[in-house]
Amino acid sequence: ISYAADVKIEGTTVTVKRALEDGYMTIETQTPCLLTCIKELNEPRYMSIKGIMGCYDKPIAVYDYNTLKDDPLIDPTTIGLKGSPTNIFKSFTPPQKGQGKMLEGADKATCDELVAELQKKHII
Repeated sequence: ISYAADVKIEGTTVTVKRALEDGYMTIETQTPCLLTCIKELNEPRYMSIKGIMGCYDKPIAVYDYNTLKDDPLIDPTTIGLKGSPTNIFKSFTPPQKGQGKMLEGADKATCDELVAELQKKHII
């Protein structure tokens, strides 16, 4: 179900309010199901200061192929560069758009020169 704006789950029943161009549609389905949601569905919460400070001390687990190779769900042909479905046909560096201008100094005159240059190019 796409464009889910509101989701309610009761047991194995999922009730979804689906956003349409001119209103909403209510759909009821059973689990398991797949939903795609609009961004208004969730309002993320901010981390607490304790949570932010605590994350610096937590270890980051790194799993490579050698760690996971004995898992029956891991297929070695789908891992790494050879297993990637991505094909790169051409890679290039875009050409430089123009020559830059370096300003020397950290005083009011340098700041005024920068503002004048930006105004001349209608950036500000």
